[in-house]
Amino acid sequence: MSSESALSRDTGRVDWRRAEFLLTLFGFLGFITALVKLTTVYDGLPAHPLIIHVPVVLIPLSILGALTCVSRPQWFDRYGILLCLISIVGMSSIFLAMNAGSALQGILHLTGQPAHLISEHSQAAGILAVVFVAFTAILILTFSAERISGHMGPTGLVVADRLLGTDRTRITLRIMLVVLALASAYMVFRVGDLGAKAVWLQKVQAAQAQRAGAGY
Repeated sequence: MSSESALSRDTGRVDWRRAEFLLTLFGFLGFITALVKLTTVYDGLPAHPLIIHVPVVLIPLSILGALTCVSRPQWFDRYGILLCLISIVGMSSIFLAMNAGSALQGILHLTGQPAHLISEHSQAAGILAVVFVAFTAILILTFSAERISGHMGPTGLVVADRLLGTDRTRITLRIMLVVLALASAYMVFRVGDLGAKAVWLQKVQAAQAQRAGAGY
């Protein structure tokens, strides 16, 4: 146990510099991106097709990391901080992608089946955002519970230490983390699948219209 953790336990003082509190703060700050609306990034290039690469990479990475740490809880102490930060950035990128997607949808003025698929894509993205926010929150709590009940010891914040310092809480959080990880995995696949279908169908219809206009 570190000297800072021992000090907070012996004196009853809260060590606000601990990773548990800092990650919680970063998690709340991650919601700032929900207010950011990017339409283009460079020379009129739409932002959405570029931004979506961030959650597409970071969400599966967070999911795999969380499932691995659940199977090997001791890894939370080694990789937990990095894993939580990746998840927070992934969560924030969802908000950016959604806002950029809404702007792009307004520019394209899609109709017919592509418009329907994009609408479903947007709704699925909203569900993914909610599920992954919950996943990120539970991930931070699970990481905190493992540290509080492990070698780092109590934080000094009595409410947190009592709620997160029991074996029952740790087991419950692990189960919730697995469920939310699987739900996030399904939703990120669902969002990507609907978006890809909409883009492909739009290209097919554009090609057909071009061929019809050329008299083929």
